[in-house]
Amino acid sequence: MRVSRQVRLLAITAAVALALAVSVGSRVAIADQDDGPKIEGSWMITITGTPFKILRTYTDGAVVDAYAFPPITPTPGPLVNSSGHGNWKKIGPRTFSVTVKYFQLNPQLNSTFQILDSIGTVRETVVISKDGQSYTSVFQTVVELSGGGVIPNAGATTATRINVEPLP
Repeated sequence: MRVSRQVRLLAITAAVALALAVSVGSRVAIADQDDGPKIEGSWMITITGTPFKILRTYTDGAVVDAYAFPPITPTPGPLVNSSGHGNWKKIGPRTFSVTVKYFQLNPQLNSTFQILDSIGTVRETVVISKDGQSYTSVFQTVVELSGGGVIPNAGATTATRINVEPLP
């Protein structure tokens, strides 16, 4: 049986199309692969130009903060910050978008900490170093006061990864 020229041309075209599809699929798979250090883990963060520190842990898409510095609010008296909780998402090579929310409570108004003074929202862009042991970021914070109004804040941070330190 003799194969027509059109059938052969169609078969060659189909083979080339299949090869291109496999090649493009491989490139997409490679682009989706890890392209650098991961953000997951625990970090010691310093807010640039201040003595303020934050302990932050990134897990699979989630963020938990712990810190001890004065709340940002016009409310007098000692307020208490809750821990921060949020999420993160990779937005580029070694670059991540992070959102963290926290509460500020006023114990002078209620000894059981049931009075919410404000809610803070931190939006941050993090860029991890090539070796994965440090990062820098820029952030914007908006503190929403319970009585209305907002307090904006912005700045930068530096961070170092908290690594395991075995006993000597």
